[in-house]
Amino acid sequence: MGSAVTVRELRRLWKPIKEGAGASPAHEPIRIRLHRCFSWMQRVETVGAIDPDDAALDAHLIFRWTALNALYGRWDDERRELAGDRMTLNGFTRRITQVDAGGRIGRLLETDRPLLEKLVGDEFLLRHYWEDPEIDVAGKTSGAVRKLRETVREARHPRTLDDVLGRVYLLRCQLVHGAATFNGRQNRTAVRRAARFLELLLPDVLTIIIEHDWDGDWSGLCYPPRR
Repeated sequence: MGSAVTVRELRRLWKPIKEGAGASPAHEPIRIRLHRCFSWMQRVETVGAIDPDDAALDAHLIFRWTALNALYGRWDDERRELAGDRMTLNGFTRRITQVDAGGRIGRLLETDRPLLEKLVGDEFLLRHYWEDPEIDVAGKTSGAVRKLRETVREARHPRTLDDVLGRVYLLRCQLVHGAATFNGRQNRTAVRRAARFLELLLPDVLTIIIEHDWDGDWSGLCYPPRR
């Protein structure tokens, strides 16, 4: 697995746009989204490198997911509340893969497919397991891995991302809703893999936005700053 680029490099890529065409008031939503995202990613870098015995693993996963959430989260004006998390995330993955002119997501999914297979093949990250622990878990997970290989081979990138991020999301929910022990021994491998996947994904997503979609519709910003 390759190493991810730094927040400093991403900010350098964004700076000329932010101070140029992106400085228009019309583009404030994307400026705020990127600013928030960068801030959480920067915090991860200060925590330190991921280590199998490092208690910071939980923070790595939570902070990286928060950074991603800063990009995809949307406000439902009609209901006056946050839009459904999984719905907005799935819409976001479709959007990113559609504007990915350089094929970054496809390369990531192909290159790091072994990591993805381990995530979707983890029975404890399978929603069906927690709904009914008596189900044929082995059959479900092996089927999920086969489906992943198929979607990667057929370049069905939104489906692949949805499947993998669904596993990461379940783990994220366990952590932030107090359904797991801090630095818990049983989930160290899963947390490490999930945090690593987000470490690889986020720079690609940000680069795609900066290079191809910063001037798109980024309305629906959640809790905008009040001056």
